[in-house]
Amino acid sequence: MAQEALKLTSSLVLALAAANVADQHLSVVNKCHESVFLFTQTSTGTISNDVTLAAGATHNMGISKNWDGAINVGTGCNSGGSKCTTGGPTWDGNSPFSRAEFNFAAIPGKVTYDISLIYGYNVGMEISTGDKSCEAFACTISSGCPVSGPSGSCFSPCCSSAHACAGGALPSGGGGCIDNAGPGPHSKFYYTTCPNAYAFPDNDGAGGHKPADEVDYTCSNTAVTLTLCPGTTSHYPKK
Repeated sequence: MAQEALKLTSSLVLALAAANVADQHLSVVNKCHESVFLFTQTSTGTISNDVTLAAGATHNMGISKNWDGAINVGTGCNSGGSKCTTGGPTWDGNSPFSRAEFNFAAIPGKVTYDISLIYGYNVGMEISTGDKSCEAFACTISSGCPVSGPSGSCFSPCCSSAHACAGGALPSGGGGCIDNAGPGPHSKFYYTTCPNAYAFPDNDGAGGHKPADEVDYTCSNTAVTLTLCPGTTSHYPKK
């Protein structure tokens, strides 16, 4: 009887594990009033790339179970995404972009995610999962950029000016943010406005940098949704 119970328990565990893998996905919902172009960067695994997403549309990014990378958003792009008003395929610093980062590979069955404003801001973002208890990070900047970019975008907080950002996604010599780690000249506006988004590389407190904000989260539910232009901003305190 004990052996039968053990077999039943093992079968249940395997079934739950298989269900978790099957449920894993990353969908992007575009609530913006215009179409956007999704450029992706990958460290491991695979994902859809160069996706045009119409206003109001949703796209399943077709990630592999071990995908680790980021989604960068372009606006005002041509059909192939080779030219954009904000964001773009080369990220040359002249066109700021919002960035969402995900790691499904580091911890099997879990996902770690964050919103990064280190390269600037062009659309609001929210990252949520199928588990309501996991923190849903969100950032919306409606006005007041320290250094304004095209079409209402904001240049990187690591840049003191638009000119300082030109020629690279971040200024040369360590990213403009101190030693490519600490705050940049305009980081304070960003971490005050969106406390759950990276405003400088070590905004999570790495290396003792302050503030140590709540900017990355690991969730055991891997059904993830990235919503663009959510119109909300989260305010989770650092635990």
